[in-house]
Amino acid sequence: MLQSSWWCNMNIGKKISKYRKNKKWTQAELASKLYVTDKAISSWESSRTTPDLESIIRMSELFTCNITDLICDEVSKLNLETEIKIRLTKDEYLRLNDFLSTNSKMINETRQVDTYYQPIHRPFLVGDESNVTEWLRIGLRGNKKIINYKKWYDNKYCDEYEVEINDEENMDKIFNIIGLKQIAVVDKQRKTYLYLDKYEIALDYVEKLGYFVEIEVKKYNTSALEEYEQLLRVAKSLNINLNNIDKRGYPYHIIYNSLKDIN
Repeated sequence: MLQSSWWCNMNIGKKISKYRKNKKWTQAELASKLYVTDKAISSWESSRTTPDLESIIRMSELFTCNITDLICDEVSKLNLETEIKIRLTKDEYLRLNDFLSTNSKMINETRQVDTYYQPIHRPFLVGDESNVTEWLRIGLRGNKKIINYKKWYDNKYCDEYEVEINDEENMDKIFNIIGLKQIAVVDKQRKTYLYLDKYEIALDYVEKLGYFVEIEVKKYNTSALEEYEQLLRVAKSLNINLNNIDKRGYPYHIIYNSLKDIN
């Protein structure tokens, strides 16, 4: 079905709002169906940020419309990433690892340990997890330790600064003096494979969280939208449950799981 020019001239945020209201859903109700926050819906509808491909595809299903009805010719304007992360059971992880070890190319196997901090006098964690816009971490990469700071704007882009630590003892003293408190440790074992000479598949075991797989397109033959749809088909062909797609980073889960345990 071809859309009239006035509809295609309407930006994606206004279309999301119109479809949502036609369904008589609040922003919070749509957010719960997409596993995002109502603040994310508000940000999309006001055109401050744009949804990712997974959310666009899911909304087209919820609104019973075509993807093109939502985006028309706006694909080039969207910040589309062709990758997904999915939570696995241990059995799914072992089965997938066995398959990839014989049907793909092993790139590497690494351990990454990231320790996250926040200032006591100005905590990054305020309210719910959607409010977190700053991260400060020390990452262990082989024999190197790297300190990294990120400041996010509308969950769309960030300022990022990174430097290698050459004197860990003095760095610890500085952290203590200025009042930086450790809030999470992400200890991750990762196996990375190249599948079909196109997809980078990372199998992760994360202490306290469990098993995950990340799949990313490394070679593009078509548009980002078509590549993402093909990515989902590849995931399904590997018998990966797409209902378990995870949008949050590992530190989010560890931090907020620990807060739930305390409360």
